[in-house]
Amino acid sequence: MRLTLTLDNGDGETPSDFTSRLSARACRDSLRDFCLDFGLDAQGIIDGRAESVGRLADLAGVDQDGLLAEAFVRVGNQRRYKHKGQDLLWSSLLRSRVRMCPACMTEDIENLDCRIAARPHRRSIWIIKPIRTCIRHDMALAEIGSLESPAQLHDVSQVIASALPRLPHLLDHATRRTPSSLECYIVDRIAATAGVSWLDGFPLHAALHIAHVLGAVAQHGSDVVLDDLSDDALWQCEAAGFAIADRGETGILSLLDDLRERFRDSRYYGHGRKATYGRLYDWLAHENSDPAYDPLREIVFRHAVETMPLGPGERLLGREVVERRTHSIRSASLEFGLHPKRLRKLLRTAKLTGKQSDVLADDRVVFDAEAAEPFLRDLAQSMSLEEAREYLNVPRPHDRGLLERGLINPMITGGRSDGEHAFLRSDLDDLLERLLRNADPMLCGDTAMVPMITAAKHSCCAVMDIVALVLDGKLKRVGRDTSDRGFISVLVDAEEARPHVVGPAYEGHSLRELESLLPAKSRAVKALLEQGLLVAETVKNPVTGWMQPVVLPDELARFKSEFASLHILSREGGEHIRRVKKSLVAAGVHPVADPELLGQTLYRRSDLP
Repeated sequence: MRLTLTLDNGDGETPSDFTSRLSARACRDSLRDFCLDFGLDAQGIIDGRAESVGRLADLAGVDQDGLLAEAFVRVGNQRRYKHKGQDLLWSSLLRSRVRMCPACMTEDIENLDCRIAARPHRRSIWIIKPIRTCIRHDMALAEIGSLESPAQLHDVSQVIASALPRLPHLLDHATRRTPSSLECYIVDRIAATAGVSWLDGFPLHAALHIAHVLGAVAQHGSDVVLDDLSDDALWQCEAAGFAIADRGETGILSLLDDLRERFRDSRYYGHGRKATYGRLYDWLAHENSDPAYDPLREIVFRHAVETMPLGPGERLLGREVVERRTHSIRSASLEFGLHPKRLRKLLRTAKLTGKQSDVLADDRVVFDAEAAEPFLRDLAQSMSLEEAREYLNVPRPHDRGLLERGLINPMITGGRSDGEHAFLRSDLDDLLERLLRNADPMLCGDTAMVPMITAAKHSCCAVMDIVALVLDGKLKRVGRDTSDRGFISVLVDAEEARPHVVGPAYEGHSLRELESLLPAKSRAVKALLEQGLLVAETVKNPVTGWMQPVVLPDELARFKSEFASLHILSREGGEHIRRVKKSLVAAGVHPVADPELLGQTLYRRSDLP
């Protein structure tokens, strides 16, 4: 059987797009209905199965080989495809959004004389995601619609037909540009006419994604969010990424060096491979395990080992680091038990680091680990934090609190095991002497006197805040428990200490209080603040010390006088919400914003009839 109303398959037209165009030629509602009418396997055509495409070719009277050559052939049950001998993934393709060249659409309409909706067709090359420019007309592809619903999926002619009235506008406003180097590479590689490139060693889907990620990181920094980039920005990124990858290892190492320099000179808090390589590292380490990217992983691995303080046993990109090549002040201080500040000075003296290291953080000053090994071992000394904790009789984790507040100053920081530091006994004795200087053992029996840890819990503050009050002499009553020793033996009056650590009460309503005062749900309150309809002030919580938003009474009164929710209007008028809404719609009164956005239907009182 052969169709009476048929078409020639278009230049570069996929079997599924051709089927959709045949359906439009026959005035049928959809591709799938058309296939049902003539006993065609719609999914087989979409997946590029030879038997299904052959039946379509026989029905339409077109060359099967030419039609099959443009297919994206699905490989097994995976989301992998073959197109003209090239390996692609579902993520490499853009099948749910239809992009067309307005100039090609115009030519298709002029060159055919069938039903106009069946004339324009999409080229298979445009389905490949990084192709954003028509090679023939040097024109940016225009997105004319999407195929989101299951009924529409792959039925591209419906979307093209709906865009025809807009074709003059699309043509007038089209962006003229020369195709990027990546776009030219893709076209040439598919046509088997590409020159020699480092990316030739990768499947096409991997080559595309490598250019995509490298370019985004190079153009927008290691913390780039790929989904936030526009099509034009992605076009520029992919061109830049191809230029990097096309140079092979040299280009990639240059980018990695640049990322290292950016991280070293930045104020970004963090260290390590994620902080340095950012999005590139996340992608290679966590988001895919495809061995196709192993050559790129190898380059990044070697660069990291040679430029970062990575030691034996650490894992990077699925591999274990065998030998340390580089130390930082931080890694050396941890390994050898040396205070980083002292170590920084000694490294400068030994000329293992340069003058530029003075302005860099500890984890960003790196030096040759092998050359520094004898020097670091000579400096290694140890007196553990555990011994200091026992000596002071301070429980965990308050030993850390003393250290972090600078109340005990380590001579050497770090160590061979977690939590190990070096302290001078004289420094510890000085702290105990200052804590117990004014401690009166006669107050031991006073029930109001409690250990500093208990007083901190009572005042909802840090223990070190209470310790600071004792050391600064701000408390009149300081006692000592004669049955204990050291830090634990110091007693304070919790009620006396509380005013020193609790701030003044704030004026205003918390977000939780607003939920009942408006009334509104938590989501609606947050939406009012985000949209600027209700203005909050940021104040310090007197108990927790955390900053929190509050709404002042005057602001709340202003809001209530200016706005009213549908619920409030219903309650004020004594009418059902539906009746109130119906009357407002009839009067042409609209909400101030989308109810879905605000979490409620809100009106301006001045708009009410």
